[in-house]
Amino acid sequence: MLTVDVSIIIVHTFEKRLVRQTLRSLRRAAPQISFEVIIVDNRPFTGMHEILKNEFPEVRYTATDKNRGFGHAMNTGIKLATGKYVLIFNPDIVVGVGSLEALLTYMEANPTVGIVGPRLNNPDGTLQFSCYRYHELLIPAYRRTPLGRLPFAKRAIDNFLMTDVDHSLTQEVDWLMGSALFTRRTALDQVGPFDDRFFMYFEDTDLCRRFWQASFKVVYHPVVSMVHYHRRASSDGGLLCQLLAPLTREHIKSALRYFFKYRQQVNPRYGQPGIKTTP
Repeated sequence: MLTVDVSIIIVHTFEKRLVRQTLRSLRRAAPQISFEVIIVDNRPFTGMHEILKNEFPEVRYTATDKNRGFGHAMNTGIKLATGKYVLIFNPDIVVGVGSLEALLTYMEANPTVGIVGPRLNNPDGTLQFSCYRYHELLIPAYRRTPLGRLPFAKRAIDNFLMTDVDHSLTQEVDWLMGSALFTRRTALDQVGPFDDRFFMYFEDTDLCRRFWQASFKVVYHPVVSMVHYHRRASSDGGLLCQLLAPLTREHIKSALRYFFKYRQQVNPRYGQPGIKTTP
């Protein structure tokens, strides 16, 4: 049996068109490594399986019996993965030529790193903030309400987004957006998969935090870049629409669960009390 370098796991829920776009980009990139692609389908009644059989027969497919959230579906894929590395991947990213090879090379050269993430660009080529400091308690509220326009709130958001650092440099970070997490399988097995009590949101923050707690570094590596067609669905519409949206409620529930889970714990990178991040 051939050794698989990288298992690429993608969860499908609503994004059939984007899944096809991502799979086509993988074909165009033609990575010169051994890899497998696993699609975990949270909505199997929408025809994703037929699309894969007809257009991407090389992709492994599995379906959940019920949508229990991103983390639960991703854990289903992780159990099936055979790769030395696991790429936790969103269905809305375009991969460039050499991207996967470069991430693999970086991880092979840096055995203390548990997770590495590429630079993510918006479709227009501008930087998309994808590495962060840990949340202060009110960051979710600042980012989703007019409070975020106030000077003190804007300073807190800028600190959270790491706007004060050079995003062209490879660096250790508190956590990375879960859209593209290139993880070391041995570390993932030690740390454990996603905490599937987070239906959506904060599961990536939680996973990166647990990697740090286990002494595995989390690194932002902008030498590698990918295009992310990112849309924050829970922030669509006006304030009232946002507050009433199901995804907003899930975001609030996940935030409360996260802050309760790590209440009064030190930042695992700096040994700092609480959940604030600046050393």
